[in-house]
Amino acid sequence: MAEGRKRHCWECLRRRLVCDFQQPGCKRCATSGVDCPGYGETPPMRVKWLAPGKVKSRQRKGISNRQQPCKGNSASTSSTNSDSSSTSPESTSSELSRKSPVTSPESTTSDDTEHEGIPRRHLKTDYHALIDSVEYFNSCMYPQLADSLRLGTNTNIYKLSPTVFQLGLTRPAHLQLSLICLTLSHRINQLSHDVSSRTLEPTFYRYRGLVIRSLNEDLNTPNKRNGDIVLAGILTLLLVDAQQGISQHWRYHIDGVRRLITLRGGMRRLAVSPGVLPIILSFVYFVVLADTSSPSSNLLVDDLDISELHQIINEYGGNGYGFQMCPTQLFTEIVNINHVRNQMRKRNGTDISDLQRDAREILHRVYEFSATTWTESNEFLTEESVLIVETYKSAVALYCMSSLSSVGALPPDPLLRSNCEMEGRILYGLLTKCTSRRSPGYMFWPLMILGVQVKDEDTTMRHFVRNHMVSMSASTGTYAPLAAKEVLEKYWASSKDGWDDCFETPQMFTTVLTVNRGHLAIDQIPTNRVTEIKDSNT
Repeated sequence: MAEGRKRHCWECLRRRLVCDFQQPGCKRCATSGVDCPGYGETPPMRVKWLAPGKVKSRQRKGISNRQQPCKGNSASTSSTNSDSSSTSPESTSSELSRKSPVTSPESTTSDDTEHEGIPRRHLKTDYHALIDSVEYFNSCMYPQLADSLRLGTNTNIYKLSPTVFQLGLTRPAHLQLSLICLTLSHRINQLSHDVSSRTLEPTFYRYRGLVIRSLNEDLNTPNKRNGDIVLAGILTLLLVDAQQGISQHWRYHIDGVRRLITLRGGMRRLAVSPGVLPIILSFVYFVVLADTSSPSSNLLVDDLDISELHQIINEYGGNGYGFQMCPTQLFTEIVNINHVRNQMRKRNGTDISDLQRDAREILHRVYEFSATTWTESNEFLTEESVLIVETYKSAVALYCMSSLSSVGALPPDPLLRSNCEMEGRILYGLLTKCTSRRSPGYMFWPLMILGVQVKDEDTTMRHFVRNHMVSMSASTGTYAPLAAKEVLEKYWASSKDGWDDCFETPQMFTTVLTVNRGHLAIDQIPTNRVTEIKDSNT
């Protein structure tokens, strides 16, 4: 700008008016009842948090005579307009704010989570879609996540307050827009039997494309590609895809995160970085549980340091909340089971008798584990918490016997088969109690383990698994239970019998909705924020 040339205030520029250049604020803004934003080099932040129902905006102009439909074609024109608007941020806002999720009264924790209906017809930008996603998360997804807080504290579950939202605006676009994808996918899965859910899918894929584009930009930037933000971005994209049921290439995401962790010095070194520990624990959880639904010839544990996994779990696992309510001791045994499965397939000079001894010791430790003692040590001893831990104990024992007998680490004799059948009935009884009122997401893995066992059982138990997979998908807002149901039903209909016969290809099923990235340090100012994304609808 030339020396001495006057600058219009930002409000007059926005309204395309001639400013009077008064200091500290122009009189034209004062006359309009607007706080003059001044004449600075940086445009002011226009996102403000107002009380529900207090949003003020200029009304949309009416339809001109040229645009008005003919009386005879009004219905078809209205339908066309509805279809074309389904891919815009406006449709995202209206759909997310107009409909409340299918939740039970027990899932609501307090009155402050009730959804406030704010008119959204005038909202058209990605900013507004992001704001509406925050509101949807707080109103519809947070009560579901907070349900587990009845059993203890969990610092990874919190509402998205205005402060958290403002912090989120400093993140790259792939972290901002992934929240829109997660809320849209949650809504789509809750409306799985409703035709209206299809109108949200184009919007979901549009924002998913923007997330991928932004993430690729960070990966192509030398000072960002190995950063904590990129780690969080890849895992968040993995959850977005898994939640929507399009995670066919999930191994590429996991392998990318593994390589980045290796370049950064390993999990233990990264775990002490500010805000990175929840990301590391999420990565460990995804890898370990994905191996339980993969064939022994293609396990992720083969590329990881087993001792480092044990150290991370034992040192940072805490009360089990990092692993979907599974106690750390039992989660460690799942790692050991996966390791024995992998070693039985490789046989790299290892004596098979040593691996068989390890298998028996794992099963012994699982049965020696006391649910009551563990819950007492974590200070949330209740009847429900003991029931949950007992369910996981039974599921781990059944997984140990079924999967290790499939590879020969445990002898597949009649005694073992009888023990598997007995443990399956015990797990069925425990799951019946745990899911009597609802189907919480943290019960998905035990339910999947039972699904493998009931192949040769009566139809009642298969019917139980099938129905709860469907209800769990709707209640948690994720496609994973339905994907697992498809795999199990294919196995039930086959003539094969064995753990690796059920999971012939690697699968990853998870009901985890988000990764806590709220405390990540910002190493550099991102250049691809949501404000700079060009929206064809604005």
